[in-house]
Amino acid sequence: MEELKAPHINVSEPSLKKVFKTRDLVIFGMVFMAPVSAQTLFGELTQVSHGHAVLSYLVGLMAMIFTAICYGKMAGAFPKAGSTYSYTSQAIHPKIGYLAGWSILLDYLLIPMLLYKLSAVFLMELLPSVPLWLMLLLFVVPVTLSNYFGAQITSRVNLIMTALMLLSLVLFIGFAIKSLLAQGGISSLFSMQSIYNPETFTMDSLITGASLAVLSYLGFDAVTTMSEDSKVTGKMVGKAAVLALLISSFFYILQVYFATLITPDFTSFASQETAFFEIATAVGGSGLATICTLIIAVSGISTALAGQASASRILYSMGGDQMLPSILARLHPKYQTPYVSIIILAIVGYAGAVLIPLPVLFQLIVFGALIGFLCVNLSVIAEFYLRRKERGIRGVLLNLAVPLLGLFVCSYIMLGMGPIGKIVGVSWILVGFITLVIHTKVLKRDAAAVFENM
Repeated sequence: MEELKAPHINVSEPSLKKVFKTRDLVIFGMVFMAPVSAQTLFGELTQVSHGHAVLSYLVGLMAMIFTAICYGKMAGAFPKAGSTYSYTSQAIHPKIGYLAGWSILLDYLLIPMLLYKLSAVFLMELLPSVPLWLMLLLFVVPVTLSNYFGAQITSRVNLIMTALMLLSLVLFIGFAIKSLLAQGGISSLFSMQSIYNPETFTMDSLITGASLAVLSYLGFDAVTTMSEDSKVTGKMVGKAAVLALLISSFFYILQVYFATLITPDFTSFASQETAFFEIATAVGGSGLATICTLIIAVSGISTALAGQASASRILYSMGGDQMLPSILARLHPKYQTPYVSIIILAIVGYAGAVLIPLPVLFQLIVFGALIGFLCVNLSVIAEFYLRRKERGIRGVLLNLAVPLLGLFVCSYIMLGMGPIGKIVGVSWILVGFITLVIHTKVLKRDAAAVFENM
């Protein structure tokens, strides 16, 4: 097999317009993770963890922080759009980088699909006469137009969407505090049983809950895909990813803590899917429940916006390195956005949202993300511990211990996935591998021409 070249940056070629500051990157990561995602997960999370939703998020945070640190280190070393693909190509080998990029691309392709569908289904509860295919267009079209016209618009929309999600949090927490104070005074705001209840606690249920809580964190790595859009250094891009993770964790934990205080009996909900809205109705009436529902649906636009932006830049990076058709690297002459990639993603996202069931989308997204996390953890070991030989006390901690812990946690979660996610996910990777073999071994093409004429 002919040798692949690692991704490179040609300063004479067009580049993405740099418009993102550190604040914008943090907001971008928060939007991708969605501060209100804890509301949609709470019912099932409190059920499987036996009332330990807060602990589940704390354990999930501990697990993901290792991988976030690894992303930060790689962003500082290789500040180039493409994230997992670029990092693995540079640190390990371009062929492995290609497979890593192919795998994480699955994640970014499917996240907008999932969000389009979830948001549409939420709104269809309020507008049942609108068919799914039409409701989906209400999400796909504005997301695509925003990304098409440039990252500056994207950052502004992200700020608005973040404000709306924070409004939902403030309203819920405010009504929850008011309700608790009316019931039992100031002391009712504090309860260790809402964090740890020895009567219902088991380690198995906590690990199961933590695995579910990790789903809220999928997407923090999207910050590093915006490196070429950023006005800040690669190291600051990495710090922005970690900061977005920590801030989002604070909001997740705050929401589930008050939700648990309001309804400590995790078996009392009529439906796990609507558990949070039962709580919102209890503390703020149908008005609060409706507001929360609408904001969750609308937040799907902002998260899909971030997802499509990240995916388009991964395609841009792989197209620029001729690992995918070079047309994907075309930039709009006026807006300096990868408009071809954006349009293709819109078409694929809409079709997938119509045709693919939600459970299948869910498992595939988790699989793609975990493969990417594994590759980045390995990349830190390969680049810093092995190649650069940074092996002092700090080096052993950050360049070996942290990524190994990240590898362990991601592998553990992956082993617990359902069969559909494993089968389809592995099949996706095999398709990428076969395609690479055909172009370099069978067709005897130069590695730089991989996928160029597909």
